Amino acid sequence: MKKIETDDFVCEYDDSESVKNAVFERVMEFFKTHESFSGEQIMQSDSPTIDAPSVLADIADDIIKFSVEWK
Repeated sequence: MKKIETDDFVCEYDDSESVKNAVFERVMEFFKTHESFSGEQIMQSDSPTIDAPSVLADIADDIIKFSVEWK
């Protein structure tokens, strides 16, 4: 487990290879689903821009599973 600590919170997360691989697979799924394989395509197309926050939320909540404790 790794830890990020600020003045306001402590956040722990799993940085194992299995988590890293799952994040990579989810990101690759995003690229394939949106048929966007460059920064320019992602930034200029509505669908990837609209869906990106949901993908990041899924990665944070369902794959990395950050554990945040507020001070």
